[in-house]
Amino acid sequence: MNRTGTPRNSDDLSMGIDLGSQAVKFVLAEQSSSRNEIKGAVSYNVEHSYIEGGVVREPRKFARSLVAKCAEYDTQRATAVLSIPSNLAVLRWVTLPNLAGEELREAARFKVKRHLPFPVESAYVQASTPVTDEENAVGQSLVIAVRRDVVDSRAEAVELAGINVVGAELEAQAILRVVELKLGERSALWRDASMTIIDIGANNTHMYVVQNQKLSFIRGVKFGGLRIAESVAAEFNCSITEADALLGKADTHLTKEGVLNLTIGDLPARLNVQTEVEKLTREFLRLLRYFRSMHAERSYAGILDHVLLCGGFASLNGLDGYLETVLGLRVERAKPFEGMVGKFNRETFESIAGRQEAFTVAVGLALSGLDQKNQSIGDHLARREFAWARSA
Repeated sequence: MNRTGTPRNSDDLSMGIDLGSQAVKFVLAEQSSSRNEIKGAVSYNVEHSYIEGGVVREPRKFARSLVAKCAEYDTQRATAVLSIPSNLAVLRWVTLPNLAGEELREAARFKVKRHLPFPVESAYVQASTPVTDEENAVGQSLVIAVRRDVVDSRAEAVELAGINVVGAELEAQAILRVVELKLGERSALWRDASMTIIDIGANNTHMYVVQNQKLSFIRGVKFGGLRIAESVAAEFNCSITEADALLGKADTHLTKEGVLNLTIGDLPARLNVQTEVEKLTREFLRLLRYFRSMHAERSYAGILDHVLLCGGFASLNGLDGYLETVLGLRVERAKPFEGMVGKFNRETFESIAGRQEAFTVAVGLALSGLDQKNQSIGDHLARREFAWARSA
């Protein structure tokens, strides 16, 4: 039964769960006619010991926390797709024969095993359908490998919460799905557009370059919004959780000079975080230079003019303007809930409205679940660049 009392098929509800190092975010989505409806969205902080190196170390403890946060939602009838951190995946473009299914994956394992920092036997390996040559024999394929303990520990923890896990995808792929959806709503010119995406997490920031709706470049740096939260916590003698809440308030604003304007209690406050945000811009500029060094100028003309911001720290008011000033690029914040129908209580609506960017991955994962319901798992694996699916 749903919240309005109308019975629905248990396969209708999709749950995207983004398991971050500092916070867990989940989104419940349902497809009704031609619309995607958001049935719920939650973000909550977790103890750092729960997840270490991408692996859930205390699955039962983690499951109990998830059960508590899911209490008001009918997650028992949902199927879930989980996030895999992009920094824990190994990606390589390789030449593979024109195969499909398990034969393609076996060829990919053989091709990349010497390039992996872990044994290929201890990894899940997926490969995109090769872009074949004129004779349709061999082609370039994006091969992605992820350690099995990362995927399995996440699936185990969520299943202990009584939620049916059917798949896992890279954070990058979840973000691209949201971008594809937004571009698909625009003209054909926009659908073929290219852009740069910056995903700012708590501990890591990733840069993705998308050309013609395909991921062509991915790099990450060990710098995230936690650095700024730690500065706020130290200055105002509060916890990291309280500092994060302060950064997410509607009246908190980062000036173009790198100064945070906040309200502490009823009093205005200022904190200079220019040194910290400059570290982020330096790393991004370094990645831009590296990307440019790999490609002829004509191949990236226009791509590096438009930047899309997502991730928890991207919600900070004024960050987009700061980056525009420093980088000299057009910067736009991701709005993953735009164009979707949702029914929330007032508290949930207010928390989502001000921090949409933080839910980009979770929304993309929920959309992946809806995609899987509309096609076979085999088709899904062949179409996507990476998609781990629970075997029958």
